[in-house]
Amino acid sequence: MGSLVLLLGLVSYRGMIHYRMRDEAYIRQAALDAGDFDASAIDLPWIEEDIASPGGYRLRVHALGSDVAQGSGKVAVFHHGIGWGWLGMIRYMELFRAAGWAVVAYDSRGHGSSRGGVGDNGRRPRPSYGYYEKDDLLAVADWALGRFPSDGGFIVFGESMGAATVLQYAPLDPRLDAVIADCPYSSALGELKYRLRAVAVPPGLCSLVALVADALCRKLEGFSLRDANPEAAILETEVPILFIHGLEDRYVPYSMSLLMAESRKRKLPGAITELLLVPGARHAQSIRADKEIYAERLREFLGAALS
Repeated sequence: MGSLVLLLGLVSYRGMIHYRMRDEAYIRQAALDAGDFDASAIDLPWIEEDIASPGGYRLRVHALGSDVAQGSGKVAVFHHGIGWGWLGMIRYMELFRAAGWAVVAYDSRGHGSSRGGVGDNGRRPRPSYGYYEKDDLLAVADWALGRFPSDGGFIVFGESMGAATVLQYAPLDPRLDAVIADCPYSSALGELKYRLRAVAVPPGLCSLVALVADALCRKLEGFSLRDANPEAAILETEVPILFIHGLEDRYVPYSMSLLMAESRKRKLPGAITELLLVPGARHAQSIRADKEIYAERLREFLGAALS
């Protein structure tokens, strides 16, 4: 039994940390095939720049200023999910560009053009489920607000692991006006246990396997899965938050967003906390399932958050 727990713990650690990263060509074609955006969006005059991460590596940033004359003073920064890249966020960025926002996206640590180089531990950066990513997001926000001064609103938007990251980042930045989290997990440890149950690991073993995976993360990656904890972070700030989740999500259960929203409404009744559950939507597919409702709820939420 002990050997099985150790083996499953190692497999879980490798599955989470050595995740398969899609290259930009794959992401571009997948998005175009799905009709997420028109190919012309890729050919826009994107600003492309490398900035320094607090971890000692480089982050590749892509940005577009507002098309509105003199700019709108509104800035949105986007964080993609694990294994994906900045191009996957164009489908959301287009909604904001149409409303006059400057938009900024980037390849997260260990992804895309931010995959190369080494950090201050002398190794290439790997995913940490928001633990290190939240500090990288702060560096990107500094760059974005320096490039596009904001007097009309500053928000962050994340999908999946990116959603969990923006929630963990929220307490760190007093400049922030609102957060939008599409299909976030409530904790990295909770997500691991959910995935273990989904592949029929007996309940009695899930916690033991998770302990082994966490021990490997602490020893080899320098962080604990317990510290990648969006459900705790959202109670440390009163910034407005919109949770979005598909009801058919089998990768990150919608109950995680539901419980986080309910907890925040109960414990921080003065904070704006909204929840959109989308029928028929699988993981990270809410915008595809009902783009009209998606865009409408974004407008309503931002109207309330920025008023």
